Amino acid sequence: MLELKNIGVNFSGRDILKEISITFQPGEIIGLVAPNGTGKSTLMNVIMNYLRPNSGKVVFNNGLEYSSKKNEVKIHQLVSMMPDQSDLYNHLSGRQHLKIYSSMWNSNPELIDSTIKALGMESYVNKKTGTYSLGMRQRLCFAMQIVSDTQIMLMDEVMNGLDPTQVEIISQMLVKKKAEGKTIIIASHLLENLEKYADRIFFVKNGSLDLIEDIYSDLGVNGNMVIRVKEGTEQLKEKLAKAFPELSIQLLASGVTLIDFPKNEADRLESISAFLSDNDKPEFSVGKMTLGDLYSKYYH
Repeated sequence: MLELKNIGVNFSGRDILKEISITFQPGEIIGLVAPNGTGKSTLMNVIMNYLRPNSGKVVFNNGLEYSSKKNEVKIHQLVSMMPDQSDLYNHLSGRQHLKIYSSMWNSNPELIDSTIKALGMESYVNKKTGTYSLGMRQRLCFAMQIVSDTQIMLMDEVMNGLDPTQVEIISQMLVKKKAEGKTIIIASHLLENLEKYADRIFFVKNGSLDLIEDIYSDLGVNGNMVIRVKEGTEQLKEKLAKAFPELSIQLLASGVTLIDFPKNEADRLESISAFLSDNDKPEFSVGKMTLGDLYSKYYH
């Protein structure tokens, strides 16, 4: 178990984290979603004790805290953070890196070969990492954390530089580790497939962690359907707002116009469809509100 008690971090008078109190349980995957620079990596650094909070404390199993160097050594046998690509040694092979991590955490050496096989690294794992591509280096970093086999695993932008096949493989491994009782916290601004494996997803904003279910309710869009109109304009948004003042209409940074409306209102959908056709926007899609839609509404 991992518990954060009233964690506060302040830089130059700005609250990066503000009285964060939350408990993460074994067998749970947590997603932390936010634009860069909003505090998700800061929170992980606090959990690892790389950064001391201005207030509050981090508590691990059986009340263990960062109250002494001796305790920190004990805690770092329970928790690990996925290494960054800049932490790799170009003159060492991938297998050598995995052996180092297995030795540091005194984990089962058999995990090395099984992880190499699961991630499809056999063809290059014995080569020096200086020859690796971005995706190969990212898979190695993920593999290094897997072989550490700690109870709590922290991952910052784990899917960076990976193709869809690799993303799916890593997603399946995360679900497997969850079934083993691991607590996994993943910080990311990439929303694709996060909903598939995360038990709870939080958006980080203004120093707080906001659960997405609460955000849906706060924005009044829980259970809504959305229409996505490609190549939207500010002019189209204004026309829609005038024609349908009761609906939430937003022009996203991507140029998509997002219209959300209560589901099971077929007549409303017909009216919007006819309006878009009359305004030379006959092509649109209708579906459930995605995590990406919510992200755009919440942050923009």
